[in-house]
Amino acid sequence: MTNTCGLSSRTCLGNKPKKGGRMISRDFVMRQIHQLAQVLALILFNKRENPEIDPTEIIANGLNDSLGLKLEDVLALDKIQTTDICRKEGHFHPDLAVSVADLLMEDGSEAAQTRAFWLYSAAAKAGGTLPIGALEWVMSDAATNGQK
Repeated sequence: MTNTCGLSSRTCLGNKPKKGGRMISRDFVMRQIHQLAQVLALILFNKRENPEIDPTEIIANGLNDSLGLKLEDVLALDKIQTTDICRKEGHFHPDLAVSVADLLMEDGSEAAQTRAFWLYSAAAKAGGTLPIGALEWVMSDAATNGQK
């Protein structure tokens, strides 16, 4: 459908999405996910090619660059605060949660694994797509604790 400006109602000057709208937010989240995926790829490459390199610094830099958070701060968050780092403009983003969880799993510390589990669980509840190992982990815990 065209408007008086001759363009579709979506692109007409008077109907442009507002700055800060959901589309801009989604683009921002997708950019964060892409950055985290690049960090994970670097960690996995270094595991194979340079196993003596500790991934902690790479993880810390990746979280800081993409989310503006320090690794030690993330590891000190409680469950609600941890899932809130994947909430933008009131919307939880399961794909971002999985990306952050994947990075935290590479840290290997108990605190990182706990937070990764919280993120995987929240992503699963929100209908996100999890790696098979993470899905099995979340499902086995839910079965053990009598949850669905």
